Order: sequence, then structure tokens, then C-alpha cells
Amino acid sequence: MPRTAVRTEKGDGWALIILSSPAGLNKLGSDTLVPLLEEVRSNLSGDCRCLGITGQGGSFAVGADLREIGGLTPGTARTFSDLGNTLFRTLENSDALVVAGIDGFCLGGGLDLALAADWRIATERSVFGHPGADLGLITGFGGTQKLPRLIGAGTAAKWLFTAGRIGAAEAREAGFIQELAVGGDLQKILMERIRAFAGLRQEWIRDVKRDFRFQSGFWPEGGGARVHI
Repeated sequence: MPRTAVRTEKGDGWALIILSSPAGLNKLGSDTLVPLLEEVRSNLSGDCRCLGITGQGGSFAVGADLREIGGLTPGTARTFSDLGNTLFRTLENSDALVVAGIDGFCLGGGLDLALAADWRIATERSVFGHPGADLGLITGFGGTQKLPRLIGAGTAAKWLFTAGRIGAAEAREAGFIQELAVGGDLQKILMERIRAFAGLRQEWIRDVKRDFRFQSGFWPEGGGARVHI
């Protein structure tokens, strides 16, 4: 199956990374995570004050490619986990506001990717969840730590232990998403939010994000494993 493609649109102080695949199920295999990390780093190296990430074709992202997961050894599994965590920590520790535009499925590693964003917008048809309980897998991308910190231990337990599919309204009530794109016009609302955030001072964004990380208990800058790509 062709890998999920990564492309970027840019404007004044902002960039939007778009994931797409022929089948519409954007998978976060290593062949997608590597170019995605490169694209994130490239955009954050400039004057980007707001970085958006979205998916096309009916999903934001549906997590790792299970065929790749099935072939991992303990060593390659660690490398794969480190790759995803390096991407997510790069987003979290950046001086740019990260906005996730979610339409359709946001599952597994895709949910972990959304957790790395500062602001999440979703359409009413979006579906969230961590299917690990059904698959016998524990995410290696930090979702079991970050999700309880965001939505509370009790609600996170429901999401994680039941592998249930969570609708957009319930996800908003839980505090996972900040905005619903009512009527399905995600692109318009997403770009309005990205351009508004791009108008903020980068120093202000940096200071607020650092305060948020300290209060939430997310990984500190420089902490944890890294993989160099």
C-alpha cells in the first residue's frame, strides 16, 4: 500500500502540513513519520508562529501500520517509538502554536499526534479512540501518559480500556478538542484559527507554552529519548 504522503502549504508566519493517502486512512508508519518530522523541523526553523496539521480523505490519522508493527523486533520497536516521540516532543517544545485540524478518524497514534497539538478543531463526524485494548497493544507514543493529563484519569480509562469510538461532541465535552467545525467546513475554520494565531508574538507563544508544559507535567525540554533522523 502506498505510504501516507506529506505536503505543506505556507503563508505569512504559518504553515499547514497535510497528510493524505489513496485509501484515505492516513497511517503513521516510519515511512511517513520520517518525512513528517523533517517537514515539521523545516517549518519550525523559520519564523513560523503557527503550525497546522491536518489530514485529507476521511481521516486525520489512524495510527501505525499494523503490518509494520507486526514485524518489529525489540530493538526496532524502540527505534520506532523514539521516532514518534521525537516528532511529538518537537511539536510540544516548539515556539509555535500547533493546531490539529481533524476530520474523520483520529485513532491510536493519530490520537497521540493530536495530543501533541496546542489546539484541536474537529468536524462533527470525527471519531476518536485508542484501539489498543482490542489489538493487545500499548501505544509507544506517550498516549497513556498524556491523555489522562488532558481529560482526567477516569475519562481516559474509559477511552483506553474499552477501545471505544468517541464522537466529536463527547470529545469536546471531555476537553480533548477546543472547537467543533459545525457544518463540516473545517478548512475555513482551521485557516481562520491558524492565521489568527500566526498574528501573535512568538515570545508570548513560547512563554505560555512553557508555562502550560510545566503545569501539565508533560515531558520537559531535553528530557527523554531522542532519535536523530
